Amino acid sequence: MKLDARIFIAGLLVLASTVHYGLVQARPIDEVTDSGYITIFVYQDYAPYSFEDESGELKGIDVDIAKHFAESLGVELRFLVRGADENVDDDLRVNLWKGDLIHRKVADVMMHVPYDRELDTRNEFIVLMSPYFLEEMAVVTDTAVLPKLETFGRFMNKPIAVEVDTAGDFFLSNAFRGALHQSIRRGRTFDEVIDLYKNGDVPAAMGSKAQTQWIANQSPDVESKIFQPPMPGIVRKSWPVGIGIKHDSRDLGYALTDVAFGLIQSGEMEAIAQKYGVSFTAPEY
Repeated sequence: MKLDARIFIAGLLVLASTVHYGLVQARPIDEVTDSGYITIFVYQDYAPYSFEDESGELKGIDVDIAKHFAESLGVELRFLVRGADENVDDDLRVNLWKGDLIHRKVADVMMHVPYDRELDTRNEFIVLMSPYFLEEMAVVTDTAVLPKLETFGRFMNKPIAVEVDTAGDFFLSNAFRGALHQSIRRGRTFDEVIDLYKNGDVPAAMGSKAQTQWIANQSPDVESKIFQPPMPGIVRKSWPVGIGIKHDSRDLGYALTDVAFGLIQSGEMEAIAQKYGVSFTAPEY
């Protein structure tokens, strides 16, 4: 830190208070079981992983996995549901170790965190564990318009929908040096992307493979097919997701890792995915 001694010392005091706050909020496995409940964070409006159905019931792949976590510990499951922040680092801070500015409410576990060493390293109060699902980028197409998709060059003159500020949006915006810019139809939410595709406004949509399969399932009147054409320049074409826990709740993370691994080994994880019309690919352990 290129600061004078007084500012440096003040910074250490602030850091110390932050660490103390993190310790207060941490709930190792004994505290979770003694309390009789566990709070698990899932993303809001994030089908097919976590979303509310027409009756307002919370459903999705991550929701079902969370239910197995709570059941394995013999405790009540409580959900913390929030929308995504500007980046995953902010999501980890707000939902796990610091909380929001008003209520300071945090979860014991955060679902669907990219299992990434760099992300883990730069978030000192968080530990990433238990990779349980491999995410992959893909495109769903209306085969009446696009029966095959070998290259994104097809979107030079065909529109494609994508949720704004996502990995798919960044890729499409920069593909072919921005030549696809006029073809991109951005939805403010994933539901808007589904509507654009389902209503025939676009013949294709990009997202994670699970999301594109969900779009196809939500569009029964469209003959859909999933493609994964070459994506030159994309930051990541696939990545594992796992759980995030506080750095001093590792024993809770170890227990849940055993549960997730058991679900994968037994075939239950695949069954959960298939329940939502999604194919399951296990990450490498």
